[in-house]
Amino acid sequence: MLSPYTKVTMITQKTTFPDFIWYQVHDMTPEERSWLTTDQLIPNELLSYAVDPYESARMEYDEDADLTLIIFDVVTPTSTRATTEPIGMLFSNDQKRLFTFTRPETDYVDNYLSGTEVSRRPLPDHATPLDVILNGAELLSSKFMSAILEINRRRTPIQSEIRKTKQTQKTIDQLMDLQTDLIYLLNSLHTDRDLLRSYKARKTVQLTDHQAERIDDVTVELQQAIDTGELSQLVTNSVSDAFVNLANSNLNWTMKLLTVSSIVLTVPNIVSGFFGQNVSLPFTHTPMGWIITIILTLILMSITTVILWRSGFFRK
Repeated sequence: MLSPYTKVTMITQKTTFPDFIWYQVHDMTPEERSWLTTDQLIPNELLSYAVDPYESARMEYDEDADLTLIIFDVVTPTSTRATTEPIGMLFSNDQKRLFTFTRPETDYVDNYLSGTEVSRRPLPDHATPLDVILNGAELLSSKFMSAILEINRRRTPIQSEIRKTKQTQKTIDQLMDLQTDLIYLLNSLHTDRDLLRSYKARKTVQLTDHQAERIDDVTVELQQAIDTGELSQLVTNSVSDAFVNLANSNLNWTMKLLTVSSIVLTVPNIVSGFFGQNVSLPFTHTPMGWIITIILTLILMSITTVILWRSGFFRK
């Protein structure tokens, strides 16, 4: 009699479900790959798909091995690669074996699949691998909504401070991070939803009423997250565009001030250049000539400033 947790190399063999054996594969090693291919007769190609961190969410069926691989995107807050990453869930079509493939960023998924996290609908008494996968998928789908709401929370202070911020580049970087996170989340939500729809539509798959309802529940959860995410993306893009426009407006105002200042400061050069010529000019031989020159320069600068002001060059 196997204990609830038995080690096969570094693979955890979990037998808490009475009708099938669950193998939890974490950071698969070459030795574990060899054991899975030789003892469990899993094709190498399926294993490569299951552990690829850049694989898109989809379903793969191997007729010869009678195995189905479901690749499902999940939220990965600790990942340095992306906001979401895929996990591989492989099960035999006789519903006797389940294999899950995780990495350090996705190892929390096993708790959701095992029922440690409370689901809105409990697993049936004689749960199959597909029941466990669908139950976990529903719980994992709710994390997308939490991630999107967290993005909304992070955007709110940026939005409220947008008119007062001076650290333009820092704020733009923060908005870009939010936009990137939303792109990953929405892409994963769409692929997860399409995966479940295509699985339910397969004519070769015989689903129980419970499984069909669970797929519908997960699909609805994903669709709600998609709607919320698209709205969040729209608002975030609008805030980003508004901030860019505000930054451009401030830049234009700065350039306008520099241009007006350069025009006003051109007047002293003109006056000094005029009186610096080697010809006889008024006030050039009087003791107060330099004071008269300064007064004349100030008068011309004032006239120039008034003209520019009345022309609207000092309006923001």
